[in-house]
Amino acid sequence: MLSFGRYLWRRARKSRYGSDTRGVTAIEFAMIMPLFLLGMLCVMETGFMMFTEYVLQTSVQEAARLVRTGQAQKDGLNATTFKTKVCRIAGTIMNCTGKVTVYLKAEANFNALSTIPSYMDVGATKADGTAGVNNFQCGGPSQAVALIATYDWDFVFPYFMSYFGNMNSNKTRRLGAYAMFRNEPFPAVSPTC
Repeated sequence: MLSFGRYLWRRARKSRYGSDTRGVTAIEFAMIMPLFLLGMLCVMETGFMMFTEYVLQTSVQEAARLVRTGQAQKDGLNATTFKTKVCRIAGTIMNCTGKVTVYLKAEANFNALSTIPSYMDVGATKADGTAGVNNFQCGGPSQAVALIATYDWDFVFPYFMSYFGNMNSNKTRRLGAYAMFRNEPFPAVSPTC
């Protein structure tokens, strides 16, 4: 049998461990921190993705100016060199190699441009994995032109961000940028793109 002193000692020991709160904050922090960190990193990636789309739109507007003023036609730019012009601005933020596609189509008026494809269908492959649409035609003076550029964003957190993916693999999101304009009435030049 336990003596009364030993009984009190055990009871005091049990109550001491039950009411001791030292280290609880560290344990709670260790439980919550991974989820908080994952959430913060996903928010940061989403913000960086949106910033990249803004940079792509800005670079498309700058490259569209070359077509609108007739400089691209005068210099005889092809799809590869025009893509280089788009990537010159956007390349500081994104890796343009193999991920940026450019679609350029010219028509007599804007009504004829109503049949341009969605940015999801432009490039080597569509979002569903089938063959995509490619076109590169700068147009002449006073023609209506549509310019679409796309960039395939690969998520760093593919499991969490698969809800935001719009490509066949759901680990990639296709970002798109548009520019629709009428070419200026520049003098017609023989080397055209």
